[in-house]
Amino acid sequence: MLEGTVVSVPEKGARRHPRGDNIQIDTKNILFICGGAFVDLEKTISERRHDSSIGFGAPVRSNMRTGSVINAEITSTLLESVESGDLIAYGLIPEFVGRFPVLVSLSSLSEDQLVEVLTKPKNALGRQYTKLFGMNDVKLHFTEKALRLIAKRAISKNTGARGLRSILETILTEAMYEIPEIRTGKDKIDAVVVDEESVGSVNQHGFGAKILSGEGALDLYLDKQNKELVVRQSDGEPEVDAETPSRVANM
Repeated sequence: MLEGTVVSVPEKGARRHPRGDNIQIDTKNILFICGGAFVDLEKTISERRHDSSIGFGAPVRSNMRTGSVINAEITSTLLESVESGDLIAYGLIPEFVGRFPVLVSLSSLSEDQLVEVLTKPKNALGRQYTKLFGMNDVKLHFTEKALRLIAKRAISKNTGARGLRSILETILTEAMYEIPEIRTGKDKIDAVVVDEESVGSVNQHGFGAKILSGEGALDLYLDKQNKELVVRQSDGEPEVDAETPSRVANM
């Protein structure tokens, strides 16, 4: 099929309609692109290259296969030099590997790229949750430090962009249960804020999203953050991007 032939494809699926009609397809002019997550393939590549371990804290090569999760940057560097023989040693049959002349690896996402995934695309996770909270007339606000902590946690878990949703769910779950309750006056929820305290550290969970009640509570919170920022800068602390307090407020 990969090299070009006429194959019969079930029109409505072979399992539900085993005796259904088949469609003849010529695969001669079809470009097949196959991909997957080859776990620990980088260890096979490292053994083939006979990579040595030099320096304090460097993993010993003989223990690389039995070691813990490898840094994503190291993995990306090793996968760039993948060859057909590595895939065969990994377990794929030569007849299959030999029919794919071009092998390409994808680099892991950096911290800045993961932050963009959270905020920039049309259907970004930040925009999705903002719209979800907006259905209950509640604003959702992320600080810049919180976004970067979320990205760092995804990198530390080696889950990449796919792990961002589970991290956000953990942070926002309690707030999502609180918001639907009907409240009035000072108890009415105005906004939900996710800051560094909400996220926690890279290896430890935080306290969850902060719920701000009362009319104009988010504006008061942002004003307070801006005043604290001015005070820190006047005390000689390094200058912070002015966009920091309201990175996702306008999404």
